[in-house]
Amino acid sequence: MTKTVKKTCILFISGLFVLLSACEALEDLGPDSIYDTWYCVEISEIYNETNYYVDLSKHPTEEGKIIIDNFYNLGYGIELTANLSGLSISIPSQVVDGNTISGSGSITSGYKTIDFTYTVNDGGGVIDHVTAEYTKQ
Repeated sequence: MTKTVKKTCILFISGLFVLLSACEALEDLGPDSIYDTWYCVEISEIYNETNYYVDLSKHPTEEGKIIIDNFYNLGYGIELTANLSGLSISIPSQVVDGNTISGSGSITSGYKTIDFTYTVNDGGGVIDHVTAEYTKQ
């Protein structure tokens, strides 16, 4: 083999490895990558800034719905159901652990951040207005 052919083969193989690595990274950026553990930075009118983790998973029986475990830092095992449509999440009004919660969120195109705006009514007349940013860990 000549030097030129060897260099061309090495460049080709190196390029192939780079391309395959990029494809693997892109796989992590698809819609299913939303189902994971996320780090939440929540800004509440009542509680100020709170940091905690949440788990997002597919709803076991309903297409287009997701389960958010530990939403509003209510504790693991306390779940909220939301609707997922493309890069949008809607939280229909629902009672979760005595709190009426509703709101919406948007997912960045790289599936690495979710921004939420929601309200939480504790049932006793106190309404908390909240924003939260979920980031992949």
